[in-house]
Amino acid sequence: MKKVDFIIVGQGLAGTTLAHSIEKKGGSFLIIDNCTKATSSFAAAGIFHPFSFKRLLLSWKASVFIPSAISFYSSIENKLGKKLFSNHSLYRVFSSIEEQNNWSLKQTISAYSTFMGENISKDDLFNKIIRPFGVGKVEGAGRLDVTKYVNESRNYFKNKGAFLNSAFNYENVIQENNSIIYKNWLASSIIFCEGPKYTQNPFFNYLPHNPCKGEIIIIESAELPNKLINKGCFIYPLGNNRFIVGSTYNHRELNYNCSESGKNELLKKLSSLGDFKYKIIDQKAGVRPTTKDRRPLIGSHPCFNKMYIFNGLGSKGVMMAPFLSIQLINSILNDAEIDPEANISRYADDYLKLTNQL
Repeated sequence: MKKVDFIIVGQGLAGTTLAHSIEKKGGSFLIIDNCTKATSSFAAAGIFHPFSFKRLLLSWKASVFIPSAISFYSSIENKLGKKLFSNHSLYRVFSSIEEQNNWSLKQTISAYSTFMGENISKDDLFNKIIRPFGVGKVEGAGRLDVTKYVNESRNYFKNKGAFLNSAFNYENVIQENNSIIYKNWLASSIIFCEGPKYTQNPFFNYLPHNPCKGEIIIIESAELPNKLINKGCFIYPLGNNRFIVGSTYNHRELNYNCSESGKNELLKKLSSLGDFKYKIIDQKAGVRPTTKDRRPLIGSHPCFNKMYIFNGLGSKGVMMAPFLSIQLINSILNDAEIDPEANISRYADDYLKLTNQL
């Protein structure tokens, strides 16, 4: 029987980041994934920033997650020898005088001002952008090319003999003598990183879920500024006059099909920024593993203590995954605490009710 420290089920953003973090800790692992492209990772724009712009609030633990993410992805670039990640300033186009005033107020608060640059009043690069209320500059933003990150990492894991291209069969999982047995593999622990598919996992399907479909389009335009811009949607420059425009949020149509309604929604938001000539090059769709309380799902099963989940990262996954993956590994190896807001122990009563133990 082959032995590893960890079996990882799923190799999207979460599983990939977890595997790299395990390797940083000196652990061994086997990743099991059937290489389907119908995942949120292959449609993710990969953009992160520290704010929730709707009410101009700092994202949960942004001051911790962002430095960790920047350091982590830079180290993976060096390890793989591939360009995967880039830092950017983000330009928030204000939609009202109230937003402009709120922005100015938040600039006086140190936790916020760390991520806020000077307001932009006049800039020729924005001459085609409608901006009657001005533009605010955000620092600490960036983009991970998630598809390239997953694919290049997969090649790396394959070359190490740490990747198995296969569908996973839950019926073959056994926890015995404080170890996990899966077919001809023996592991100390198994970690499920399956994205929205965790609802089909018989060990963790008791956890509440609120998946969200997202769509992006890629356009070509010579009239857009070569900057990361946000107002209702984001516009990210890929180079060569190509841009990502995203993203939609749809809790009803949970499929991986590109839709006319999604495309039209994005084009309407794009038009609110100005009258640009463009050509649509591509469109992508995915389903995010989001949760009702907007917090991740991390931790061990209530009964099977060698089974873990690393999920629910949602639209902030690029920003959160590096720090939280290390936190999970430290919990497994050293019994360190998982953040209570992310720990699935908060749903222990749901499991007990389901199994008639409460």
